[in-house]
Amino acid sequence: MRIAICDDNSTQHDVLTALISRYALSKPDLTVTLSSFSSGKELLNYVDEYGGFDLYILDVIMPEMNGIQLGTALRNRNKYEMIIYLTSSPDFALDSYNVDALHYLLKPIDKELFFHALDKAVAHFFNQKKEVISIKTANSVRLMPITNIRYAVRSGRQVCYDIADNTTINSITFNGTFKDAVAPLLTHKGLLLVGSSYVVNLLHVTEITKTDMIITGGQKIPIPRRKYDSVKSEWAAYWLKRGNNHAI
Repeated sequence: MRIAICDDNSTQHDVLTALISRYALSKPDLTVTLSSFSSGKELLNYVDEYGGFDLYILDVIMPEMNGIQLGTALRNRNKYEMIIYLTSSPDFALDSYNVDALHYLLKPIDKELFFHALDKAVAHFFNQKKEVISIKTANSVRLMPITNIRYAVRSGRQVCYDIADNTTINSITFNGTFKDAVAPLLTHKGLLLVGSSYVVNLLHVTEITKTDMIITGGQKIPIPRRKYDSVKSEWAAYWLKRGNNHAI
């Protein structure tokens, strides 16, 4: 579980690191990587270059960019990563709901309340990881959580998987059709066959235009001519009703 701390107070970083380390020791099935940032700009620059985290622990009151503004910017990049707010003031609690924060806790940090918030985050994290797909590459077999796949695209006789951490994975060469090659993907809700060369994870679609699906990270997936209404309906069904998969 990748956790990012963003707080302009270095002492707070030490406190949080100690608490998270203590929490992780009580969870033998959980592996944690922890990264620290002193400003919203520093964190966003990292996310844009290297990809996001599973959980963000954000201070609210920071210079230049406060935690609510930072959370909004993170939400614009990814809709499903978790946010816990820590602050010395309750004044922003209502704003935190607009960012869909997992928790809002007051400083000084109460260990039990903080661990309870981490319990919720870990439960959500493991629930997300339940759905995985195996990707056969030239050198190995990769197990990849469905939520981490932004889209898959045909590249010659291979399937190229675009991953949420801004990496790509190329499958072994396949025979037959692209649809047959990505059939395991299409058994999962929210994975949409778009045209003859793309499977798109609707979880990562941030916008639909008349010609493209915009993916987190800014990539554009072309929408086949005259299929705009169908694609838009599928996207709406996913978010509003968790609709079934269909080929477009």
